[in-house]
Amino acid sequence: MAGRKTGFAALVATLGAAEFNTATLIGGASVAYLYGTVGLWYTSFIFVFVFSIYAWTVAKPYRRLEISTIAEFFERRFHGRLAETTRALASLVTLTFTWIAPATYLAGLSVVASVLLGVDPLTTVIVITSVCLVLALAGGFMTAISFDVVAYVMILVFVPVLFFVGYFNSGGFGELSGVFDPRYLSFEPIWDLEDYGFAAILTWCFQNIMLYVAAPWYGQRIFSARNERVAYRAMLVNTALIVVLYGLVALTTMFSRVLMPDLDKPEEALPRLVLEYTPPIIQGLLLVTLLLVGISTMVAIWNSAVSIVVNDLIKRYLFRERSDRFYVLSSRLVFLALGVSTLVFALSFVGNILLVLTYVSVFTALLAFPILAGLYWKRFTTLAALSSLSAGVVYVVVALLGDFPYHLVSPVGIAVSAVVGIAATVFGRRQPIDPKVEEFFATAHGRKEEHDHAYV
Repeated sequence: MAGRKTGFAALVATLGAAEFNTATLIGGASVAYLYGTVGLWYTSFIFVFVFSIYAWTVAKPYRRLEISTIAEFFERRFHGRLAETTRALASLVTLTFTWIAPATYLAGLSVVASVLLGVDPLTTVIVITSVCLVLALAGGFMTAISFDVVAYVMILVFVPVLFFVGYFNSGGFGELSGVFDPRYLSFEPIWDLEDYGFAAILTWCFQNIMLYVAAPWYGQRIFSARNERVAYRAMLVNTALIVVLYGLVALTTMFSRVLMPDLDKPEEALPRLVLEYTPPIIQGLLLVTLLLVGISTMVAIWNSAVSIVVNDLIKRYLFRERSDRFYVLSSRLVFLALGVSTLVFALSFVGNILLVLTYVSVFTALLAFPILAGLYWKRFTTLAALSSLSAGVVYVVVALLGDFPYHLVSPVGIAVSAVVGIAATVFGRRQPIDPKVEEFFATAHGRKEEHDHAYV
């Protein structure tokens, strides 16, 4: 990122570009097309809680610690005999999201491109994956904040434009009652809706809160802020903008049902509205905008995945002290494997993008309790962190294999993780607080000078 020099406007843009992705956009829009205001809950309202809790719990500590990866957090906070095992498990858990999530973004892009350009999803997926691989192997590309600023400005322009296109062509809010059941135009919880009932919404919200606590790519952007005041203000403004932008997208898609009430593929509702009710120049610019945002996000998360595999696993545990050429070649091979798997996953995800996205983060969300306990509880030990994370992973694996209901997967897994972690700390052997932990806490909570003075 840009060191610690990012100003307010640029930080808002890069935070927004990090979140505004094609998976949530297309997947959430399809829910709005089918179930009206349920889509608003899924794609918009939850982010009030997600970003508010992120700002309240970890934004400032991450910035003070200069944390950019989850492995780095675990390395600095947890020490002793089990430290390496704990760090390795945290890296593997993080990898589950960074390896699979790009495929959901690619699936969203393929839906947009196939509708607007009339090309087969397979062709779209192959072309975009190839472009991403070339850019990634050529040296990273797209993590520059200036790129995010351009993409986000385009989003801020085109999303309201699409809303007004949908609003005026459909006849406005009064026409929605003709195509939606009354309960889909109310904000009262709907509990009996398959896959997208209110229990699933609460689970999705909770899971996103936990995911963002453990999201290193978001923390990197917070770290780049010029100062804490800029970081905090940017978080607040970004929260408001994301809620409004996704809300406008959901409403636009609801209007599209008035115009196109019988679509066989709800995920195509938003791009078909663009195709049939906007001039070609708008179609082209919107496609470019979504491609820029989607490819940027994919490459950024791919880089995180490759870094985990090569630096946190291969270099640290499997093949130590090899030549630089060996690790460069390893990175390229991992990129190729990642590209192929992303392509295959993306093709299988089309049609169920949001549903897949809800399950992708079930493991990564388990990192949240060890992170929060590690930040706010000095007695929370390395053994407690390892036990907590292991128990959560075991439960989620069992829940997925047993086909448990969605709301009994991640929330219960995190609860199991918390209970085991607390028990391991409370009932474990009490030991003096490690000086490294004291230093960690002093840094994380803005008391570094007091700590240093006390040890002089």
